[in-house]
Amino acid sequence: MVDYSALPQNQILCVDMKSFYASCSAVMYGLDPLDCYLAVAGNKERQGSVVLAASPRLKKEFGIKTGARLFEIPNDPRIQIVEPSMATYLRISTEISRVFNRYVPKEAIHTYSVDESFIKVDGAVHLWGSATIIAKK
Repeated sequence: MVDYSALPQNQILCVDMKSFYASCSAVMYGLDPLDCYLAVAGNKERQGSVVLAASPRLKKEFGIKTGARLFEIPNDPRIQIVEPSMATYLRISTEISRVFNRYVPKEAIHTYSVDESFIKVDGAVHLWGSATIIAKK
């Protein structure tokens, strides 16, 4: 048995951005990321192309997920298929990290991937409030 009480206790936020590529693309096209039907495909001209990201509504209502093939997307006029803009996604991810840096020092931000970060907020709770409050901000 491990006595976890003897180990350091940290408050860490795990930030996972919802359908990041699809959400970024939706905003770039002036759409609501939570309301639109949008798929990001590697090459929209090839029916066998892989779906790199799908908006939450496309996932929920049509069952289209990351890794699906373009030919699996139904022919529905509400669905928009766009190609990725990796440079833009990376720029947006960097900007989001800058927002995190308003609340904690850079050393407290551990970027796991383009759309996931772990943020140690132990030192910031005295400035901003509890970890829950920081997460809401």
